[in-house]
Amino acid sequence: MDYTIVSTASGGLGGIMARSPEAAARGVPPCWMGVVCVTDAAGAAARCLELGGQVHVPAFPIPNVGTYAVLADPTGAAFAVLQPAGPDEEPPSRTEAGRVCWDELWTSDATAAMAFYEAMFGWSESGSMDMGPAGIYRMYGPKGGVTLGGVAPKMPEQPVSAWSCYFVVPEITAAAARVAELGGKVFMGPHDVPGGRILMAFDPQGAVFALYANAT
Repeated sequence: MDYTIVSTASGGLGGIMARSPEAAARGVPPCWMGVVCVTDAAGAAARCLELGGQVHVPAFPIPNVGTYAVLADPTGAAFAVLQPAGPDEEPPSRTEAGRVCWDELWTSDATAAMAFYEAMFGWSESGSMDMGPAGIYRMYGPKGGVTLGGVAPKMPEQPVSAWSCYFVVPEITAAAARVAELGGKVFMGPHDVPGGRILMAFDPQGAVFALYANAT
C-alpha cells in the first residue's frame, strides 16, 4: 500500500492513500476520515461493537506507527482509531494554516451519535445552537476540555452519515477561488459563522472537505 504523509510546517497532519478495492465494492466514496488516538485499539473496536457500531477493519499493527482500526458509529459514520507506538505527543495546533481546526459529524440521529461518542471517548455536549429548520447544532469535546467540533442532522441530499473536517485558511474568498482553480467545487458558502467564515467543497475526486478563516 502506497501511503503519502501530508504535513504543515509544524509537523504531520495526515495521509493520502488509494481507496481499497473492498471499500470501492461497498460503495465507499473518496473521503477524508478522522483518526482518534486511543490507548487500546483492539479494545476500542470491541467497545464499538458493544455500543451498536461496526468494525470495518479490525485492529492491525502498522510498523513504527501503532495499531489501527476502522470503525463506524451506529448511524454509519466511519472513523478510525490509532494506538500510537511511541510516547504521547502534544496535541497538534488547531490555528495554523493547513491544520484541521474543527471536526463535524452530519448524522441521521444526533442523539444516538452523541450517546455513542460519549461512551466511546468521553466526549460530551459543550453547547448548542438552534439552526431553525436545519435542527439543533451540538458542540462536543472532552469534559472540561477544548471544544473539538459539532454534530448536526444531515441534510436530505447527503446519502449517509459522515464526518467532515475543516482546514484553516488565511482568507475564505481567495480560498473559494483556489478550490475552483484546482478542479474542486464549492457547494456551500462562503458564509459567516461565529468568529469567522466557512465554506464546504468537493475536491476533484468528490471527497468533501471544509475551510475556515478567522474573522478579520
